[in-house]
Amino acid sequence: MFKKILIPIDGSDLSLRAAGCGIQLAKEMNAVVVFVHAMAPYIIPYSADVAMLDSKTQKLFEDEVKAGSQQLLDDVKRLASGAGVACECIQAPSGRPEVLIEKTVRELHCDLVVIATHGRGAVGRFVMGSVTTRLLPDCPVPVLVYRDASMTTDTH
Repeated sequence: MFKKILIPIDGSDLSLRAAGCGIQLAKEMNAVVVFVHAMAPYIIPYSADVAMLDSKTQKLFEDEVKAGSQQLLDDVKRLASGAGVACECIQAPSGRPEVLIEKTVRELHCDLVVIATHGRGAVGRFVMGSVTTRLLPDCPVPVLVYRDASMTTDTH
């Protein structure tokens, strides 16, 4: 049914558990996995309406962010390899990860997205935002939202 599964990762334990779930699904369906990590973009600091442009600082920031992103991708690549699942990895600077996810889905012809949700309530989503919430209305393929068992609350 699904042949190419996109799994966004953000470095959180929850996104790594979602990646494990997506890898297992891919293994059972003989699908390929595409991991995507949206790297934080460099934002030029401003002071008194004057841009404090320092190309060395920007280069150091970008190199550090890229190295961290590569480490995350290497970690999930090892998980996929250990499960015998073929994968590819995408990393790009993006202040709007949901846009990068949608773009990658379209360009690489993915047919499912497996994404973690941190399970914040309405106030948390309003204050912090939610990539998953912003992705759902516009994603051109089905989205499997991974909720960890530790996130459930027993009301009994």
